[in-house]
Amino acid sequence: MRRRFRSELELGYFLVTILDVLIPYAFGTVAENSLTYNIYTSPSGIQVLDIQCSLDHYTTRFLNKEFDLVSSKNHKVVDFILTKDNPHFHNDFEKIQNEVKDRKLVVTGIALGGYIAILYTLWLHHTIDEKRKPDSKITTRPICITFGSPLLGDKALESAISERPEWKSSFLNVVSTSDPFACFFSSNTRYKPIGTFVFCTQSSGHTTFEDNDAILAILDKMASSRSGSNPGISRQMHDYENDLRSIRSNVLYRGACEVAGELDSNALREGITLQFREIGALDISNDLIEKLMEGEHEKMRKRMNTKRLEGNLNKRKIKMAKMELFISSRRSRRGYYDRFKSGPMTIDELSGHNEIINSHESLNQYWDEFVKEKQLMPQKEGVSLRKRWLYSGNNYRRMFEPLYIAEYYKKGNISYIENRPNRYRLLEKWWNEDKKNLNPNERKEKGPNVNDDSCFWARVEEALISLRILTNGSSSSNGVCEKEQKLDNFMTYMMHSVNDYSLSSDTFLEGSSLMQWWREYNAYKKGLCTSKFAEYMKSGRYKSYQ
Repeated sequence: MRRRFRSELELGYFLVTILDVLIPYAFGTVAENSLTYNIYTSPSGIQVLDIQCSLDHYTTRFLNKEFDLVSSKNHKVVDFILTKDNPHFHNDFEKIQNEVKDRKLVVTGIALGGYIAILYTLWLHHTIDEKRKPDSKITTRPICITFGSPLLGDKALESAISERPEWKSSFLNVVSTSDPFACFFSSNTRYKPIGTFVFCTQSSGHTTFEDNDAILAILDKMASSRSGSNPGISRQMHDYENDLRSIRSNVLYRGACEVAGELDSNALREGITLQFREIGALDISNDLIEKLMEGEHEKMRKRMNTKRLEGNLNKRKIKMAKMELFISSRRSRRGYYDRFKSGPMTIDELSGHNEIINSHESLNQYWDEFVKEKQLMPQKEGVSLRKRWLYSGNNYRRMFEPLYIAEYYKKGNISYIENRPNRYRLLEKWWNEDKKNLNPNERKEKGPNVNDDSCFWARVEEALISLRILTNGSSSSNGVCEKEQKLDNFMTYMMHSVNDYSLSSDTFLEGSSLMQWWREYNAYKKGLCTSKFAEYMKSGRYKSYQ
């Protein structure tokens, strides 16, 4: 019999894969292991770290509330793992780290072992984020699969994890509706779920939820059933082997509730109701069902909006092509940055200038919306875009951000980089994250058409501001040292950019802002500047830069 469920609440192909391979193997390691922890390699080559807890000892501590609520405000999330009560894990912690470092890893555990597995996985994510540099290769993230683990975190922790999609997607909790341990904390406490929950019954029923309210509603039903029959918690582990066998032989069907780009509300309601009925939850409130339906409609709206933005990308490329012509036509004595900043000088230039302004405003609006959508629905780890979007976004940033900078300083503003629009920040961040595929040893022998650093002209403007403050003598002794240091740093940056060929050739045109800065700086120093960049300029070698 086919079952119709909401596709967004089901794990689809990924769930089928791990049901066939990872979950059975993970549970097998849990069932066979009698140590505090053990590391296995699955037939598919994935490492599995199984964490065990003695139910007799730890259940008593758990029921005595010795296991603290974990909050995002509490950064010592692995203190419990490293205590004397877990000597194997404590003594071998560094050894474990070395064994699982930079390898595909599944962390698993049953009951309180799952509790520790979640804490350890959170710690791994935090460690990866702290060590990863913006332009470094993306590190393989761990996956955590638990069996009957109780809830461990509060709303603050759940929210913090939800803001990090690469964290949230790595937690899968398998829960039998007859397992009392999993429902020890429910909606009447401060504890909140983390990740995706696969609920199963002894009669082969199973369903999957990601929505916290739905998960808590099911845990409430489980707790209510337990309090009515057998309120105690057994020291014996629930046997998930039969549950997993039934899930594998009866895979969830991805029901199609979408009609012409929209969700069929009747089919959607039916699918949600069937999900609850599948595991015996028959009296779920209509308010919860309405909330889940609205969540699905919102996801559909975001998907449709993303498709619209993708479709409009080609139209934006036409505006980018016109910008390239504008850059080429203004590359005479001053370069396109300074020509744009000074404004049109002829009637013919006025038409082209206004067209570029209109294109700039349109593209800014498009990429603002695009970036917001990608933050809400990231494509992959590190909130990166697909290659096509990355390339287009990077070209937009490099060509058009200088125009934004020109308008910014033309209005008398300062400190652009500190006030930089989010669209430019994120497009650059995502581009740098994806540069791992480029050859770091590949050396350029010619400058690009536009500067690699889209904030280049902001750095020039700030150098001009600092220099003129020094020239006018309007700074205290401490201020003089600070401004001098800024100019030294700027020249170091310039020499590095020259050596890397990251500057466009119009940077050194005689009418450019950079050359204006150099003439004023050389006069301020009375020709006595000795930095490498100053020597480069005084020797005239900049004239051959291309």
